[in-house]
Amino acid sequence: MNDKWTKLLATGFNSGLSPIAPGTVGTIAGAVLLALVIKIGLVPEVGFPLVFILLLPGIYIADQAEDIYGEKDAPQIVIDEIVGFVIAMYGLQISMLIPAFILFRIFDILKPVPLNKLQEFKGGLGIMLDDIAAGIVANLLLRIIIYFV
Repeated sequence: MNDKWTKLLATGFNSGLSPIAPGTVGTIAGAVLLALVIKIGLVPEVGFPLVFILLLPGIYIADQAEDIYGEKDAPQIVIDEIVGFVIAMYGLQISMLIPAFILFRIFDILKPVPLNKLQEFKGGLGIMLDDIAAGIVANLLLRIIIYFV
């Protein structure tokens, strides 16, 4: 993949180039893209195939983008937020988009222990792991809330 495509995908179609809160803007872009994909019927909901299709290439793209930007987990790289948000939406209906977004961003920004330790991994895996974990925690918490409400 050439640098132009790597940058385009890693930055969430340039949403990560936002001068203010690039991670949040990238997550919004991912949420809009996910809503469109569900709305037009490409996928009925977020399931394992979609997560798998995004996860492995996401790690590779993040790794390549880190080399291009020359900075560990450069703020422009938001593919990790997009994949993390998709994981937060795993198995949930589109009506959970906003609550999943809020919970995912809280866990991604605050990075509570042990999520903060996951960034110590190198390369694309290190970029992605904390967001994957934030997505999992957001998804589980949202399921608990749904169960009791």
